[in-house]
Amino acid sequence: VIGGRSILLLSSLGSSIDIILRENYRSVVACQEMKESLERMDSGILFVLLGEGEPGRDLIRTNERVFADALQAEINNITLPEEGEKARSIESQYELFRREVEGVIASERGAKEARNIYFGRILPLFQKIKGTADEILRMNQQNMNDRNDGARSIAMRARRQMYALLLGAVLIGAAYML
Repeated sequence: VIGGRSILLLSSLGSSIDIILRENYRSVVACQEMKESLERMDSGILFVLLGEGEPGRDLIRTNERVFADALQAEINNITLPEEGEKARSIESQYELFRREVEGVIASERGAKEARNIYFGRILPLFQKIKGTADEILRMNQQNMNDRNDGARSIAMRARRQMYALLLGAVLIGAAYML
């Protein structure tokens, strides 16, 4: 009985830990990748604005793919309430961001006009996307912490039940010996 109960409780605990790692960790990593690639794209834009067009464009193009992959990973791993809404918000904001960036780097705008577009439209979108990715990241980290607390609670209950069952077994054994 003690062995069977131990197996059930440990299996339950293992499942809880697996859920913590599988569901939320993917979203945390995806959000970190989105934020990092977005920052690199911002650096690429600044390269372009400072006259280093080719290295800036390369940096932007490379990180557009990284961002798109991370965003898709997040969209495919929605596990929390409001997470899907926030991911779709990032998706639409990012599309605007990409169009604005493309407009600045593809054309021969004057430096002043390009700076105005950067500070007036691109930078606010950058900050909004990054902030939303941060919100999703924090939601998933909080859920991981909550699930971790739940797993600890299961382990604590399992330990108490094992002590009770062991005490019961000892008492039954002692009763038979008398």
